[in-house]
Amino acid sequence: MNHAEEIWKTLVRATVDKKHPWRVVGFSTSGPNGPQVRSVILRGVKPAERQLLFFTDLRSQKMAEIAHDARVALLFWNPRSNTQLRVCGNAAPEASELIVNGHWERIPDYARKDYATLSAPGTALDSANSCLDLSMARSNFVALNVVVQQIELLRLDRDGHVRLAFSPSASGDWTEKGLVP
Repeated sequence: MNHAEEIWKTLVRATVDKKHPWRVVGFSTSGPNGPQVRSVILRGVKPAERQLLFFTDLRSQKMAEIAHDARVALLFWNPRSNTQLRVCGNAAPEASELIVNGHWERIPDYARKDYATLSAPGTALDSANSCLDLSMARSNFVALNVVVQQIELLRLDRDGHVRLAFSPSASGDWTEKGLVP
């Protein structure tokens, strides 16, 4: 197995193993006010399509930033293996309502309230906007796809660090290039 296949298999594993360190991802965007980063949960992986899936609120600041500039950067860290994975790609909401509805149906009822606040995420709290409207939750839910354009792996090791860069070729395979750590 080549390194790119190993990375994609590890990403898939992170979506099903709730304790996998690559499940929680640093997600960076760039908006009119500059770069922003936040933690998100990796929800799905489609290696053949080079896609990573995340869920978010339509009203979140990250969605406005993605509308401004679809390029995103992701940072994964595994402290057990001292491995960092940096991913660059383009983010866009899933266009198919059928697919989004399928994701929504798998979200437990207790988690749906995260999308049911009357005000957008990040709004200052007061008694009026702390209420929930569960009938609006689905309309605020977004399945966000990131199409991966570039991957960089850094494995820290006392015997010598290893750094590799990956980019998709015209045939769809990943080309690997060693880098100075």
